[in-house]
Amino acid sequence: MKKTRNNWLRLICFALAALIPAVLALTALLAVPPVYGETFLGELADKYARLRDCEEPKIVIIGGSSVAFGIDSAAIEEKTGYKVVNFGLYATLGTKIMLDLSERSIRKGDIVILAPELDKQTLSLYFNATSAWQGLEGDLSMLFRVGSDNWGDLLAGLPNYLYEKISHWGKEPLSPDGVYRHDSFNEYGDISYPRPYNVMTFQFDKNNSIRLIPEIFDGDFVDYLNDYIDRVKRKGAQVGFTYCPMDAAALAANTTDESIQAFHDYVCSILHCQVISDPANSIMDKGYFFDTNYHLNDAGVKVHTAYLTADILAAFLGRTDGVTEELPPPPGKRPAAAPTGEAGTQKEQDPWEKYFVYSDFGGQLMITGTTDEARYATELELPATADGKPVAVLGKGALSGCRALRELTVGETLTAIEDGALACPTLLSVSLRRENADTLEVGKNLFDGAPDELKLLLYTQTSYDNFSSGYWWSVHAERMRME
Repeated sequence: MKKTRNNWLRLICFALAALIPAVLALTALLAVPPVYGETFLGELADKYARLRDCEEPKIVIIGGSSVAFGIDSAAIEEKTGYKVVNFGLYATLGTKIMLDLSERSIRKGDIVILAPELDKQTLSLYFNATSAWQGLEGDLSMLFRVGSDNWGDLLAGLPNYLYEKISHWGKEPLSPDGVYRHDSFNEYGDISYPRPYNVMTFQFDKNNSIRLIPEIFDGDFVDYLNDYIDRVKRKGAQVGFTYCPMDAAALAANTTDESIQAFHDYVCSILHCQVISDPANSIMDKGYFFDTNYHLNDAGVKVHTAYLTADILAAFLGRTDGVTEELPPPPGKRPAAAPTGEAGTQKEQDPWEKYFVYSDFGGQLMITGTTDEARYATELELPATADGKPVAVLGKGALSGCRALRELTVGETLTAIEDGALACPTLLSVSLRRENADTLEVGKNLFDGAPDELKLLLYTQTSYDNFSSGYWWSVHAERMRME
């Protein structure tokens, strides 16, 4: 009898021990105020609410950030007579979660437009639990719309999310600068932040070339997508696939008209819905883009919206008017800042310029290597200028000649770091001496060839908040530390 009672006591103690962490996690999840509501991902709850609450026949455009940056929903509403829901947000969330969140809100008479970025990640079942928690915190009821096959990922990512959330308790919520914040969206879910020019260093992102080949589609994702298409069709909705906007300058070098047509034929053959667009209309002049190979500026939005609207009208409403409005020309690159100081004044030499080797592009410089003086330096700082020209890019392999470098400082003037630029076996820290994360372009493979121990150091809480929640930089947040 005593042995039985002891067994019950052990069982109760074990159950309590297992329950206490769950209760603490739930308390933290519900009690601690939202942290990410003002960030880019804070928009997810608003997009979900608009989709859920719209009972009229609607056009739902699903994808990543190219949808958020790419359409004028009000213009599509005016031409089609349908309500429009922009249900694209962020590629790092993955395409699957956007499909999962949308499905129950699709109704009879709706038109669903699938417009993922043409990238191996977005065309797979990729799911990022960290980004998901940051977006879901705005409305935890969305948890019940996430696919059950991702619940394990969410559970595994919960401790890190709760740690970040609790560490901000008593502080101001994250409030990044620039375009990547919640209040950059309008009521439709479109980015309304002014974007008059292309702000990329080369007018395209060299780290992320666009390859239009069948291999970018993951087979499991295609099966999942087709199952989604079949289910919403059974509800009485119509479904079409369209191509996201693509910077022509970013197309892989072997891309031809024939290879584009072959890719289009392949897409048409694998999907259970019609492909409503011609990919040639989505491959656009670099002057129409903003800060990535998929994000349009204001003029680009007008062009892409005009073609997409014409495609929707032709495919679903029997109107073959085509594009009838006058389209704006590409505005191109942001004008260079006017020179300051008196004409003829001798420019002061940057003390760090002697440590690096440069190549010139359009009056700016890329660091391509280091001099003999840098070979055994333990600390280096990237110069702002060299030979009187701005130093804009740290190129791939630029630090490969260093033998003892441990600390690198990046100042305010650099505009891009190429993938593989930090490949130096001794490098332990990169200090980012700037606050605005949106003005420094990096790719997903920034740390190619770099040591696992390498950390990114931010010098203020504001800079840490901006970089850890920044569009390009958040995927590298685990490497970030405060100085």
